[in-house]
Amino acid sequence: MNGRLILSAALVAALGLACGLTQSGPTVDRIEDIDITPGRLALMPFQAADLELVIATSRGGAPDLASLQWSATGGTVSSGGIIGGVVHMSYSSPAQPGTYFVIVTTVFGTPTDTASISVTSTAVPVNAVAVTPGNVGLGVGDTTRLRATLTDSTGAVVVGRAIEWSTSDGAVASVLATGAVRAIGAGTATITASAEGRQGTAVITVSQ
Repeated sequence: MNGRLILSAALVAALGLACGLTQSGPTVDRIEDIDITPGRLALMPFQAADLELVIATSRGGAPDLASLQWSATGGTVSSGGIIGGVVHMSYSSPAQPGTYFVIVTTVFGTPTDTASISVTSTAVPVNAVAVTPGNVGLGVGDTTRLRATLTDSTGAVVVGRAIEWSTSDGAVASVLATGAVRAIGAGTATITASAEGRQGTAVITVSQ
């Protein structure tokens, strides 16, 4: 009888401990999605390019860099840390032309995303220029920064090309060589980014 009581007490204690372990403990903010931007690049040997990782987590918090793993089938890739919730990385292409991949995943092997890099011995021509954001509303004296993305005929992003910025109306908005825009006076101005004969535009609307 005493043996049965001792056994029952031990079983109750074990069950209580198990329940406690189940109910307590830290809640893990899991990485649920990884998106590498740009997903395709066209580079020359030994050329460097920046990559951005947009990562979705289960609780919306900042991703834990220690849980990420990255590799490249050619060239080198390294992390530049988190800026504004976006993980920045740097990729340098190898000497040998070819197609290479940058793979980013977690220590658990999922989720995973891959960027494709085409390395050519001669520079591919710019086929299109896209300016983002495409429409901006500002007050007089406000500033913003536009970004020009250059792509080749396949849609792969190309880097390291000269970009010329211009404005259709300097009395409304001015633009610097960096794409930085300042609102000067009320009205509408078109900001143009040009590279190798191709152009992309953004509309700036300035109000008093």
